[in-house]
Amino acid sequence: MIASNYQVPHSLETEQSVIGSLLIDPNSDNAQRVFSVLKPEDFYGTHHKIIFEKMRSMASKHQPIDILTVSDGLKATGSEGATGGLGYLAEIAKNTPSAANVIHYSKKIKEYASERYAIEKINEATRLLIEPSTLSFGEKMEFVQKLVTDASENGVTGRKSGLKNMAELLPEWFEGVENMFNNPDQFIGLKTGIKPLDDMLAPKFVVRGSLFVIGARPKMGKTTVLTEMAKNVSDDGMTVALFSMEMSNQQLVERMVSQKSGLNSDMFYGGTEDDFEWALLGKAISDLSEKPNIWVDDTAGMTLEHIQSECRKLKRKVGKIGFIGVDYLTLMKAGKADRNDIAYGEITKGLKQLAKELDTTVVLLTQLNRKLEDRTNKRPMPSDSRDTGQIEQDCDYWMGIYKDSVYNDKADKTLTELIVRLNRHGKAGTAFVDQKGLCLFDTDKTHAMARADMATANRNTPNHKDF
Repeated sequence: MIASNYQVPHSLETEQSVIGSLLIDPNSDNAQRVFSVLKPEDFYGTHHKIIFEKMRSMASKHQPIDILTVSDGLKATGSEGATGGLGYLAEIAKNTPSAANVIHYSKKIKEYASERYAIEKINEATRLLIEPSTLSFGEKMEFVQKLVTDASENGVTGRKSGLKNMAELLPEWFEGVENMFNNPDQFIGLKTGIKPLDDMLAPKFVVRGSLFVIGARPKMGKTTVLTEMAKNVSDDGMTVALFSMEMSNQQLVERMVSQKSGLNSDMFYGGTEDDFEWALLGKAISDLSEKPNIWVDDTAGMTLEHIQSECRKLKRKVGKIGFIGVDYLTLMKAGKADRNDIAYGEITKGLKQLAKELDTTVVLLTQLNRKLEDRTNKRPMPSDSRDTGQIEQDCDYWMGIYKDSVYNDKADKTLTELIVRLNRHGKAGTAFVDQKGLCLFDTDKTHAMARADMATANRNTPNHKDF
């Protein structure tokens, strides 16, 4: 708890300077920026909260702002006595020599507000550890990390957890809409970098705060799709965190280098005398080294709590995570439950909450049931998920991967279907890519559909694989 000889971070003089600047020059660009960035609760003084809230409301309604109009507005709401009324407003305006530094003053107010919020969260964490409860130490520490993340996020974005009134959210939402119009690339969802898939998911792409599940049988290329996304997102300058229980860190590095260079990974074992290939390999290693924004973790028997903890630490370290990849669900160490689907359901719920908490996307790979291979049409469905019946409820996107060549000798060897079965934010459909080695390549949809139809037509001819 805060010692008695310390004061909660604040500065009434700085708050007076902001209000005075707004009274002097309420129509400037700087004033409009202050009205959009600061919130009444950012002010420490209760009287300043009330005054700023009134001025902000007047600004949103395009009403004139000066000492008299603000005083009349406070009087009309019965707040004159609590704020000092006309006399206090006149004193503030008189003691503010210029409105030129209003942005600097408003940033200081925002910093003090974030520090107070952090203190509130730390005190809450202290109470959680001190007060008796039925929670285990691990559960308590998870809550503590969540509280620290809330405080850190507030310092960057100004967001606070907890109930919010719709009237408070609407101006924030509209400001976001205006920002999207002015800077569309900055506010759209996650682009996977796989063009046919992005074209289908446009214009929202993969909305932040979402759980994106990729399901497939073995040999379909789940991990290839995941690492291709990681490469593309990191190329755009965003941080990626990959958690793999199937592959080691070295194997993940090998895949990333292969995809970055376009080289077949066999070269890394047999070598080459081709100078051009050595040049491609050197450039790929250099590019990945110069952009150290891909983080990997191959911890065995990984738990949901481990992933949550590592991602929260990474978020505090780098500020923003482009996406989090988990390979794959049924290799994770699940908690105790009566049935596997309930245990894994707790993991999918936790990953969905993590995506929302960190304002990112979690891409989760999952193995599908062998039973789907008994069907004539073996293209995957969400219901094919093994021991993970709750996935359909928790995920925002569900995409299956299908290669007909796994089942049909006469099928196109590289054609791969990315089948979006569920999209809570847009349309579903199928995107086509060519999968060659560990790399994905765009392909024309019309041509790809013709190749897929030809493979289907050949399915019942002799010599196809019998699974």
